[in-house]
Amino acid sequence: MVDHPHSPGGETLVIVDACVLLPSRLSDVLFDLMLEGLYFIYWTADVESEFLRNWPHVHPDASRSGARRLKAFQRATQNAHLITGYDNAAIMSRVPARVHQSDRHLIAAALVMVNGLEDKSTRNKVIVVSDNTKHLASADARKLGVEVVKAGVFLDRLFTASPDRTIGAITKSLDDLRNPPYTQAELVAALRLHGAKIAAAGLEQALAPGRG
Repeated sequence: MVDHPHSPGGETLVIVDACVLLPSRLSDVLFDLMLEGLYFIYWTADVESEFLRNWPHVHPDASRSGARRLKAFQRATQNAHLITGYDNAAIMSRVPARVHQSDRHLIAAALVMVNGLEDKSTRNKVIVVSDNTKHLASADARKLGVEVVKAGVFLDRLFTASPDRTIGAITKSLDDLRNPPYTQAELVAALRLHGAKIAAAGLEQALAPGRG
């Protein structure tokens, strides 16, 4: 049974941009939240290409590990992540004109997801998570049933909807980071860096000495 707290009674379907997969700590948290069952995660072949192309620039000290990281993402979804058909002319023609050319695939993929919903009610949410929202014509996309939000906003919404499950998943991220180890303070700082101020404060409070 699906229990997505951000979409009570429905499903939260999230299309992620490459820019939120490239930062390692952010993507660690996003995938642990997905594995906790808080939402479903998807992306496009264009996102994979952009991820691999930009990985060496974002991680010059680990420039050859991008493909391995992508494989880990794919395994986490049991290879149920890839949206196809978004480049269909009929779908692309519905993408708002104000969406930047290089980002049209994200909104097109979201429209594929909207079209595939058996239940068109507002219980289900289709969300594009990207830190490049200015290129995605958020207001126009919303009229088509697609919400566009930054990663920090998305994380804060999940925390607000289900603080215990969110903290549990983020704590798992912290426990998994052992080589090299990553401290609580560093993860809190990373969440704040990516705009998840509510989730960061919640984690800090939950892990404070004397609590738990």
